[in-house]
Amino acid sequence: MNVTLIRPPAYANIMGVQRVPYLGIVYVATSVREAGYQVDVIDMCAEDLDRAEVIKGKKYVVYGMPFNALKKRLKHSDVIGFTIMFSQDWTFNRELIRYVRELYPESILVAGGEHITAIPEYCLDDCLELDVCVIGEGEEVFPKLLRAIESGDSFSKVPGIVYRDENEKRLVSTPRAERINDVNSIPWPAWDLIPIENYLSREMHYLIQSGRTLPIQSSRGCPYKCTFCSNENMWGIRRYKRDPKVIVNEMEYNVNKYKVTNFVFSDLTLAVNKNELIAICNEIKERKLGITWQVPAVRADALDYDILKLMNESGCTEVQFAFESGSKKILDVIKKSRSPEGSISLIRAGLAAGLNITVNIILGLPGEGYREIFQTYLLVMKGAFIGLHEINVFPFMVYPGSTLFNKFIKEGKVKLTDEYFLKMFFYIDPTRAVSFSDKFSPKMLNFLRIFVLASFYCVAFISHPKRIVQTIINTARGVSTTKLEVVLKRVGKTVRIYMLNKK
Repeated sequence: MNVTLIRPPAYANIMGVQRVPYLGIVYVATSVREAGYQVDVIDMCAEDLDRAEVIKGKKYVVYGMPFNALKKRLKHSDVIGFTIMFSQDWTFNRELIRYVRELYPESILVAGGEHITAIPEYCLDDCLELDVCVIGEGEEVFPKLLRAIESGDSFSKVPGIVYRDENEKRLVSTPRAERINDVNSIPWPAWDLIPIENYLSREMHYLIQSGRTLPIQSSRGCPYKCTFCSNENMWGIRRYKRDPKVIVNEMEYNVNKYKVTNFVFSDLTLAVNKNELIAICNEIKERKLGITWQVPAVRADALDYDILKLMNESGCTEVQFAFESGSKKILDVIKKSRSPEGSISLIRAGLAAGLNITVNIILGLPGEGYREIFQTYLLVMKGAFIGLHEINVFPFMVYPGSTLFNKFIKEGKVKLTDEYFLKMFFYIDPTRAVSFSDKFSPKMLNFLRIFVLASFYCVAFISHPKRIVQTIINTARGVSTTKLEVVLKRVGKTVRIYMLNKK
């Protein structure tokens, strides 16, 4: 039986897009291959990485292979799977599934990923061409589904799926599959199944460009229950960690095979246990791999100066702290057990340790008013004065699968429509915003976001004037040594694409 897995193209608005390799699809591809099936992976982003086209009324840019190129690239397969991670991409991904159905009407079409896991019944109803949704981790569930298809067994025996029963004309949901407890036993991602060199040679990843980069996981799951986050629905709150030796074995393998020089940890939260993080750092140091690594978003509960210093000594160059708010009231509402005072202390510790520090902020959270936003503003300004490198400011977005999503759906504040999904692109768009707040309109929330960002960088540049000079030089040279420079470069490219399209 032949299996094809498809990673859709990358979609963006004016802010551009992060064209990066996905871990999920290559993890699943490895499990399919190990189960004895022929598997072809089509990474529509990587296979035509430099292609960009303005679509949908000139509002969005798509990067990667056009749909019509699948006529030649996609071979007949018994099962065709799609990885669908981000809800804002759903309307585009739905059209891709429909297009593939036209090409191969007899194939079984399966989808998985965080968006699918959050609202599988909706996805099946909204896209009648889709046959099965895989819920949660796919490494064990998907091979079981393949065996059921191959043997002609009922899908009802496969755990962790939602499928359309054509005989009874209804959707059937099977019991959720158990989590994979022994994460050390999961085969490493099959990077050989995609044109990974296209990503590596362009040094593409989520953070500052630091060389040939791959994502890596040290754990799965998160023990915290932030109400705005959908990860609990995807992974559960039980966190399973990999052995530090196994993690660094994978690093060393990729250094030798793909000449990788940088890794990005894609854990939901890396720093839960201090001793665990110390073991990873020491293992990296002992191997003398000569690599760098970053942490895109981390809770700060287990971090202090000593561990941050050890991280830097082992090659860590950048950490993003997910502080979200400077208001203790709001942090309690969203179930983040941290004090704003502790946040400033941690910024100081990270800077003293020699790390590039970024802080993530969310505006418009439930219960947030001007007082709470002012408290967040003060936190940001204090950070700017003491040397915080960068901030990300996002409007609160109701993500499918989160606790707040379920609450808003029940109260009728969110309706699943194409407009709802497309508005998710606004969370990084400085020209537009969406608001789920009773106190702030979209325009006011967007103004506050721009005001906080502008205030931060003005104070940061004035108090550290060398940074603005370096930013101007780097931008002119096309080099990116900070997150701001990465964004400016990405926006510049997107603007050029729009201009060329107009011509």
